[in-house]
Amino acid sequence: MKTPIAFQLLRIFSPTELNQLETFICSPAFNRRPEMARLLAWWRENRHEQLDPKRAFQRIMPEKPYLSRDWYLLLSRFSKLAETFLVWQELQNDELEQYPLLLRNLRRRRKARLFRRSMAQARALLDKQGKHTAHLLYRAYDLEQEYYDYIASHNRQAPTNLQAMSDRLDEFFIAEKLKQACLEHSRRIASQEAYDIHFLEAIEQQLQLRPALLSVPAIEVYHACYRAVVRGGDKAAFQRLRRAMVAHQQGFPPQEIRDLYLLAINYCIRSLNRGEEDFAGEALQLYEQSLEEGHLLEDGHIPESTFGNIASLGLKLNRFEWVEHFIQDHARFLRPEFQEALPSYTAAKLAYERGQLDKALQLLATVEARQPFLYFGAKTLQLKVFYELGEWDALDSLLESLRVYLQRHTGLGYHREHYQLLLQFARRLLQLAPTDKQGRAALKEEVETAKAFRERKWFLRQLN
Repeated sequence: MKTPIAFQLLRIFSPTELNQLETFICSPAFNRRPEMARLLAWWRENRHEQLDPKRAFQRIMPEKPYLSRDWYLLLSRFSKLAETFLVWQELQNDELEQYPLLLRNLRRRRKARLFRRSMAQARALLDKQGKHTAHLLYRAYDLEQEYYDYIASHNRQAPTNLQAMSDRLDEFFIAEKLKQACLEHSRRIASQEAYDIHFLEAIEQQLQLRPALLSVPAIEVYHACYRAVVRGGDKAAFQRLRRAMVAHQQGFPPQEIRDLYLLAINYCIRSLNRGEEDFAGEALQLYEQSLEEGHLLEDGHIPESTFGNIASLGLKLNRFEWVEHFIQDHARFLRPEFQEALPSYTAAKLAYERGQLDKALQLLATVEARQPFLYFGAKTLQLKVFYELGEWDALDSLLESLRVYLQRHTGLGYHREHYQLLLQFARRLLQLAPTDKQGRAALKEEVETAKAFRERKWFLRQLN
């Protein structure tokens, strides 16, 4: 039997929220049907039992015979009440959300003095919170719209705030569109999703004509991000983004500042891939700052890709002790299924960079690599160690297992080309005779020109 919506809603509440819901339901201001409180009490007592609608209805409404239509009506009314509670709860958490509703009501009642008082309070609260997010810019527009309706309804001949209302709408629209362009870029990188974000050229023209708009923090930050990350700006554009983030990050909610950090890091990684090595330090600094400030956690966990990227950057910069402490201090923040395998794999990479090849192999032997990215990472590292130790039979067996894995796993996306090249180049490297200068030169040229290949540096080192 499908779980009724009413009970699906109840399952999302914490114990504290269930107590608050009970108080809400028992208040005559929100509910005058006693069966609603009885339904909640019945559910809290029997939530783990199999649902029997007839027995439940008889407990909740003993004065009425059971009819399925009455049961569904009861559930429908309770669902509506629970949803009203969720809305009420959100309104209590966002005072700015309340003011447009209050102002609208006072305007309709033609209470001018109370309206002006509430409008002054709303504007003071808005000024205190600043203009750091598109959400707050929309709230500013919403207030101006209520004020316009107030003026127009009292005296149609009086000057209005139409210009202010239009300016606030411009600020919201520009900030939100620039933010969406940055989010689209992030989604395209992470999941190959593509969207059309319109009006960006028009926004660029407006910002040139009206540079004062860039004094709005939300516009300044997202325009800097758009120019640097989405449009692929130069280092000066990146530094402009960094300055804007430092100046205004305290005013952004955690989710938005986290996204901005990740977009800035993405710029650094892309620059690194183009050979601009000094961006490795920039990227690691951004990671360090976002770690300290708690921006990298998703539902309390560090994403495994983020954990691996941080360690790789530290190794690239030869900050071996820092990487060792990072693994020790942050492994517990990984999701449970990665808390053993990923730290072991990362520690093996650290041992390899320190020249401790036997230790690297020992650590790799403890890695249970169920996920493709972890499997290929571990096998790539084993490949390097076997080659450098001259373990040719082990290397040959490893390459065969890689071939079989690639053949069986088709959903690797753009990573497939890299691993096919890894397999192909490793086979040819293994088969090269020491005196085959022509074959070595040909392989070197192919490794240098393979765009999708990420192990170029190691292969060229062996070929040289």
